[in-house]
Formats: sequence, structure tokens, C-alpha cells
Amino acid sequence: MEFDVVCVAFPSWEGDYVKSTIQLMSELAAHRRVLYVDYQYTVKDVVQAIFKNPFHIPVSRILGLKKRLRNITLENGATIYVLSTPPVIPINFIKKVPLFEKLLRFNSFWQASTIQRALKDLNSKNYIVVNAFNPSYGIGLYDNFKPHIQTYYCYDEIGASYWAKDHGPRLEAQYMKMVDHVIVSSEGLQNSKKPFNNHIDTVKNGVDFELFHKAFVPLSQKNAKKKIGYIGTIDQRIDYDILKQLALEFPDTEIIIVGRVLDDMSEVKEQTEPLRTIPNIRFEGAKPPTALMEYLKEFHIGIIPFVKNEQTAAIYPMKINEYLAAGLGVVATDFAPLSEFGEAIHVSTNTADFIQAVKDLLEKDSDHKQLARVEIAKQNSWQQRGAQLNHLLETLYHKYSSQV
Repeated sequence: MEFDVVCVAFPSWEGDYVKSTIQLMSELAAHRRVLYVDYQYTVKDVVQAIFKNPFHIPVSRILGLKKRLRNITLENGATIYVLSTPPVIPINFIKKVPLFEKLLRFNSFWQASTIQRALKDLNSKNYIVVNAFNPSYGIGLYDNFKPHIQTYYCYDEIGASYWAKDHGPRLEAQYMKMVDHVIVSSEGLQNSKKPFNNHIDTVKNGVDFELFHKAFVPLSQKNAKKKIGYIGTIDQRIDYDILKQLALEFPDTEIIIVGRVLDDMSEVKEQTEPLRTIPNIRFEGAKPPTALMEYLKEFHIGIIPFVKNEQTAAIYPMKINEYLAAGLGVVATDFAPLSEFGEAIHVSTNTADFIQAVKDLLEKDSDHKQLARVEIAKQNSWQQRGAQLNHLLETLYHKYSSQV
């Protein structure tokens, strides 16, 4: 079926970590034409980037000094179109709803005109809109996309996001009632979003299998000195007591933590500062996906020590399949439904169970078990997820087209 996809994205195209929206749209581009409407950078973002630009914000394109629409050739050979829209007035800090909504309409007007111009340049007349975790502009742009099919892709609990705490849950609930369909990334999200839209499907996170399998090293060939690793953001989701107890229980084992540490949040800084004084805990900071391979090659175990709450119940962590693709034994808390992985991972209900599961893996893991884990990860590749999303959108298109 011939139709394009317009993705109004919250995740920025630029960045040095894996983003599910970009992975899915990149795979979808192998099936059909995709216009990726980049993150709506604020005037403040642009001014700061002029002087210091660590996040590689495309300032010239945002300001219209270069073409806003660019086509990018992806690693899978497909082409995706990325659109940089004009800077918007920052509004998330505004608490008064009438003023927030008035400025949102103003911002949306300029976004809409730029998007419509890009669609005209691409001669795109038949498309489905996928709004990726961006309900404010989903509402602001809704009328501009009529009568085209519109779906909302939700990959996290928006109420737990600091930037969206004042308006996110209200706007998301409103937007989900407006759209034709909702796509979520986990069983937990499906349960929490179901009251707002009866038409809901799940497309779980995947793994760049070819990339992460490069980190596979048989246990029999690894360094005798054991290493336990965590890859991901260090924030309020982490059970810091587990990290401390692991370090104390296994003093001769290195605990290596690779990822952004959100220590600008006081509650995170209070937890991480004491851990930095423990000799066998190493914080390595954020690394691009390609650099993660060297760490994974050294790990003997991959851990996911999340606390159990409403936010983490909605997570389907990408790191599970990344660990498995590298053949690592995985120990996780019971923060979310993970039964689909069976005995490939160890799910612990408390700190003592977590420590024991790590101990068992350090003592009893084998090359044979590693191979079984790899086969599971292979079935959960982003390529598979992209094909699933494409089939889902085709079904939506056929359903709604037949009603016209």
C-alpha cells in the first residue's frame, strides 16, 4: 500500500545514544517514505548552541540559513527525510493553562506551515501521522493533518518526565482521545493507556543485533577478573542500594556503570556521590553506541537494578536485548513484566535475591547458555520491530481507507 509516514518527533535526530523512535523510523524507511519532523528546539536552545553546542543542534537549519529539509542515507541503505522546524518559544515552565495553550497555538502555527511546505516539496499527499511522545504538538497540529490517519507512539510514562510534569499527563490524555490509534512500547504502558483509547497496539523496543553481537566473547575467553556492568542513564529509576551491596558483596569484582549521570537532580547526586568513593565502582559516563561494544566484551554480567514503581512498570528496556545479543547473563529487578524472556534472564524480587542471582551467574554461567541468549536477541531486532510497525500501519491504512 502506497502511503508515506510523517513522524512528529520528540526525540532529536542528533545524539549519541539509541532512541527507539529513530530506530523504528529508520527501519520503516526501508518500507516506505518517512518524513522525520525533528525535535522542536526553543529559542533558548538555539542561542545557547550558538556559543556551545555539545548536542550538535543543527542551528543553521533551524534558523533557515541552510535547507530545513535534508535527506539522509541510513546504514540499511534506505533514505529518510529530516525536517528542522523554526525555533519555538519555551513554554513548558508556564504553569497557567490558558497562557500555555495560547503560546502553544502560536508555536504550532509556525511548525505547521513549515511541515506543510516540506510535504509539498516531497509531493506527499497520502500519509499517516505518527506522533512520537509529543502530545502538546500533537494537539497543536491535529487540525492541520486532517483528514489523515493520526496515531500516538508512547514509549514512557510522561508524568514521570521532569519537563512534562505540569502539562504532560493532561495533554497526553486529551490527545490519546483525539487520535485514531495508540502504539506503546510495553505491556505496562498498554495497561495504563487503555482507558484513553480502545485502539491500542504494542511494538516493543528492539536491538541493533548486528552491532551488539560484535561484543560477543565466549566466557571461556574472557578475562578471569570478573566485571558486572550496567549500561544506561543513571537517574531516579536506579535502586542504588543494590549497587552498593553488589560492590560490598563482591569486592574483587568491578562494577562498571556506563551512561549519563543525571546528577543535576539533587536526589540522584545524593545517591551517586557516596558510590563514587567505593573502589570497585567505576562511572564511565555517556558513550556512543559503537563505543559500548568494548565495555560489553569485558562484562561477565549485565544488570538492570531498577526500583519498582509506576514509571518503571511502563519500561521495556532496550538494554535487555543488547546484553543478550552480547551473550551476557542478565539480572534484573521485577520492575516490569519480563516473563517473555523465560530463563534467559534472572528476575529478582529483593536485594538478597539479586545478589544471589549475580553470584550464581559468576560461578555457574557457561558458553552454551550464552548462545541461547543470543538466539533470543536475534528475534527482537529493530529490523523485526520495524517490519511489525509497517504491518500495523498498513492494517490501519486499509481499515480507515475502507471506511471513506
